[in-house]
Amino acid sequence: MARPRIDSPLARDLLVGLLAVGLVAGPVWTAAIGLGGPTYTYDRAEVVTTDEGIGYVDSEDVPRRTPISDDVTCAGWGGDLRACNFERHLLDEGSIPTGVYATNPDYTPAFSMYSADYYEYVQLDGTLYEPTYVTNESARRDDGLYRVDVTLERAEPADVLERESLDVDRDGLPSVVVGTARNGETTARHEVDVPDTPIRLDDGTYYRVYRERATDDPSWAETLVTWVLTYVGPLYGLSLLVRLAGRVEVTYHAGRR
Repeated sequence: MARPRIDSPLARDLLVGLLAVGLVAGPVWTAAIGLGGPTYTYDRAEVVTTDEGIGYVDSEDVPRRTPISDDVTCAGWGGDLRACNFERHLLDEGSIPTGVYATNPDYTPAFSMYSADYYEYVQLDGTLYEPTYVTNESARRDDGLYRVDVTLERAEPADVLERESLDVDRDGLPSVVVGTARNGETTARHEVDVPDTPIRLDDGTYYRVYRERATDDPSWAETLVTWVLTYVGPLYGLSLLVRLAGRVEVTYHAGRR
């Protein structure tokens, strides 16, 4: 069967049919690319080690209540108020009884009983600490058991920052987050989940990605295009399909037995 010439009526009708289908599917295209919807803006803030802790290079550029990491409480904005007050009290006291006892005075328990369930480190007055437990040899019961106390130990900032950061090439990170961590401000049509911890780049620098501001409303031109593709386009596409359908004639020929 010979192919229809590009300037033949059949070829023109096929092209019009493809155009009509595309116009009818206009709402699908607009939804797929997020046209006419809000725009989300993301940015990054560099995180570095200080003398005894970690912090933003410029905290003024970071929105309020943007902690450096959920695993490092009381660092940067945000943090659990009760946890921060407790840890500061613990720092002032040196240690606090837990009500748990151990048989060996030289054994340091490696378990979590309180706030470490949702954070690993605490930063107070610019210094990083790790909640830990020690067996108090001077607090021995009559049955020979030794009381376990909770205390804070200094933590190495560089080790903490490396341990709590995510590699930029880690599987599962949204491309918007990766692009923002590497290049700075990025806009997206869809909202993405941003890790609540720094991201480590190939050159050894660390950046905390965050959503910079609330969603932006689309421009009037984009709104107009969206309205045309959503309402006018499908109606015009349907009219083209109806006209094309009037040119199609189906003929049935009975086959011979």
